[in-house]
Amino acid sequence: MANFNTHFTVATTVSGLVAGSLLLTDLATLKSCILYWLIGSFGGILPDIDSPRSIPARIVFNGLALLLASFSVWTQIDHPSFSVFHFIFLWIVVFIPARYLLIYSFKKLTVHRGNFHSILAILFVGFFTTAFCYHGLHIRAFVAWGCGFFMSLGYFVHLSLDELYSVDVSNRKLKKSFGTALKIASLRYKLGSLLLLCATVSAYYYTPSTKDVTKILTHSQTYQKIQNKLFID
Repeated sequence: MANFNTHFTVATTVSGLVAGSLLLTDLATLKSCILYWLIGSFGGILPDIDSPRSIPARIVFNGLALLLASFSVWTQIDHPSFSVFHFIFLWIVVFIPARYLLIYSFKKLTVHRGNFHSILAILFVGFFTTAFCYHGLHIRAFVAWGCGFFMSLGYFVHLSLDELYSVDVSNRKLKKSFGTALKIASLRYKLGSLLLLCATVSAYYYTPSTKDVTKILTHSQTYQKIQNKLFID
């Protein structure tokens, strides 16, 4: 199994190369490419969220707890009788239970190399990222779809590395872990797979129209521009 540094390094490299190609061919701005690169790099470590002691799990759950605690304070920021001490106390009271309750609940509902190591999970994180960027961050549709693509790209790189490391080249045999990362879905955990499928369909429902993406990618001038950039300049 590839370690954290390998996953992060390869995902960062692949995302950077693809984002750089988009910038080179004028299919994305520098600002968008930096965003794509960061998202792709994060996607490269995200699958290990199903391992509670992993670095990605700590990053994600600490981040979620931080957001919940900060949001709780923000909703009470105009409270007339609250002092700084009250806000600090509220933040701590929300952060600590949220941090441990979230990771405990997730641990009970998931297993390492289960549903989050599957092609279905790749689709889910891509659709969710697209929908969140469009509705939550108010990013235009084309860029939102780009964010979703790079999240899925980084995620795919991670799962591909897991499969590659499941091949014992020296002994010319496959390890027991082979086939557990790039499966379509987890047949062993049927309920979890069903829930993930429902979540994927729901996330797709909230994604923006692909009209702009299709229009740009299928326009003849787009490929002419790419050809000119790659083979003429």
